[in-house]
Amino acid sequence: MRLCGNSITFQDYTVEEACQRLAAAGCNAVEMWKDHLVGCRTPALMRQFRDFAAELGLELWGLNVVGADYFQPFGSGANYDRTLAGLKEDVDYALELGVSDVMVWEGARPAGSDMPDADLLAALVSLFSEAIDYARPKGVRFTAEPHPFTLGMDNDFMMQLCDQLDRDYFGILFDFCHYGVGQPDTYIDAIYQLGGRIEHLHYSDTDGVTSELHYPPGKGVLDLSAINRALVEIGFAGASTLDMYGYPVPERGYLWGLPVYRAALIEIGLDEAEGLL
Repeated sequence: MRLCGNSITFQDYTVEEACQRLAAAGCNAVEMWKDHLVGCRTPALMRQFRDFAAELGLELWGLNVVGADYFQPFGSGANYDRTLAGLKEDVDYALELGVSDVMVWEGARPAGSDMPDADLLAALVSLFSEAIDYARPKGVRFTAEPHPFTLGMDNDFMMQLCDQLDRDYFGILFDFCHYGVGQPDTYIDAIYQLGGRIEHLHYSDTDGVTSELHYPPGKGVLDLSAINRALVEIGFAGASTLDMYGYPVPERGYLWGLPVYRAALIEIGLDEAEGLL
């Protein structure tokens, strides 16, 4: 069973400490935050980091570049070109890390902008189409993670974006905290509405109010049983990460959260759960 944590939860620690703490808590895989890897300045150092993770028993799973500074595709051709170049660079960076999934976001409306949603959508469709054309031959795919303040928290907008792209190389990263804050009364409905477009989960909990504060599952206000049932009913068969970004005691949070997460994987019926018992 893949029990995947994310290094960004331990953003205040070195990458060495972050990985060690995830492994000690019981994780056997890690979603890497790109900023944690700044010290891997050469291919040789990246290879040695990969060896280090393997020695800890951690499978490297995915590259998280959500909220990257370069992601500002609206307003000018220069913005668009810089964003596309950043996405392409991260495709190649993911391959150097040894993973094939790049986690991004779809961005927020520019401050003070009155661009119609249709124009914002068209820009993103063009952007990700070009990025996918670059990534597809390399076997790399994207998942986009809506936040309470980003364009994709509007389900219709996010569905239109997904449906105009190659679904083999683009999907939704459904973060329980973000949807619990952004859609506190309808986060279950969102699962049914988004359906098979959901390709990855950031399994977590929330207080329902505070953006970017991911609680251990069972320590917040979400109806996790209803979420699990909804994921079963839409036939979710993707990947997942136990995410506690922003939680003040992340090490303890993983010890609290992993048993709940493990049970949820079994309940949802993910392939990763096969062979556990």
